[in-house]
Amino acid sequence: MASPHASDVSPIPTASIADLDLDREDDEEEWERRVLELASTRMDAARTRLERLGIIDANGKLVSAELPPDMRPDSDATLETG
Repeated sequence: MASPHASDVSPIPTASIADLDLDREDDEEEWERRVLELASTRMDAARTRLERLGIIDANGKLVSAELPPDMRPDSDATLETG
């Protein structure tokens, strides 16, 4: 089988049910396993992204409780777009 090209792989992991019959207990358990694995993968990716952005530290704690400049009460930013 040929290896998938980078452009063929979705950046968002998915869990397929195409090969399962959810009326069967074994397949229902397999579906639950896939969903839990998917959730774990997505959580890990989100945590890594937040760490890389400097929002949380390695322990998952917020690095700063300070608001970004455009969200502070003294900001001139507005929600109006036109």
